Amino acid sequence: MLKLGVISWIILTIVLSLFPLGFLFYFLFKDITKYFFVFWNKIVSEKVLNKIKNEIIQENLVNTYQSEEISEEKQDLLQEDSVNIEKEKPSLEELVDKEFSKKKKKMIEKIVYEALVYRKEWKLDEYEKKIIEWLAIDPNDRDLNKLLADFYFNLGNYKKALSLLKKIIEIDPQDHKAIWQIGEMYLITGDFETAELLIDKAISINQSNPKYYISMVEVLYNTDRKREAVEMMEKIVKLRPTTPSYLLTLADLYLELQDYWSAKKYYFRVLEYEPSNEKAKQKLKELS
Repeated sequence: MLKLGVISWIILTIVLSLFPLGFLFYFLFKDITKYFFVFWNKIVSEKVLNKIKNEIIQENLVNTYQSEEISEEKQDLLQEDSVNIEKEKPSLEELVDKEFSKKKKKMIEKIVYEALVYRKEWKLDEYEKKIIEWLAIDPNDRDLNKLLADFYFNLGNYKKALSLLKKIIEIDPQDHKAIWQIGEMYLITGDFETAELLIDKAISINQSNPKYYISMVEVLYNTDRKREAVEMMEKIVKLRPTTPSYLLTLADLYLELQDYWSAKKYYFRVLEYEPSNEKAKQKLKELS
């Protein structure tokens, strides 16, 4: 019994001695744990904050770089636009020339209109004077030179027409009408070789004008190349298949070559488009 009491006393003594120590250790552990968590959270927070800070700095750097790139690109575009505007911007002299050209064009149109009215009314002297009046101010105007050249050419005043036609060709070497007109003058004077060269050039520039082909037919006919003349006449008929005068000329050429079947064919075609044509009727009677 004594032994049990001693053991109980020892246990109680140990418990009583450990109890204050337990409380002490409890509070110490609690404070240590608290400070540990505070310290740990601080470390973690700083890491997170640093990470966020670095991300923000990086984003700002990228935005700044892009902004600088856009700014430089804008600046380049603005400079380029400025240069283009400077290039496109006409000078004062160009503006004056442009305005003068407009006024000059209107004046020429007015004079041409007045001149054409005179020609329509057969007031040929007034027509000629009106054109010469403006040519004295602007001798190199192609349209006015052409009007006057046509006027002299149609009157048969080839000497005056020739000088004007040469000037027109100097202004525009591709003016097929002026080339043809000079060729026609050589044809009239019997210089068939020169006429052929000029008329051929006019045809090569403009292949749709039957007058040029007719002139070439005359050259070929007058140089005893009737078969070639027929071939040229066939081209004209293809261009103007319903013109009785062209069909009649082709029929006459075939008749000269003694190709009676072809001649009859084209005389009949003449009558299709001009039933009253007496020459075609007569020729068909003779060929019947």
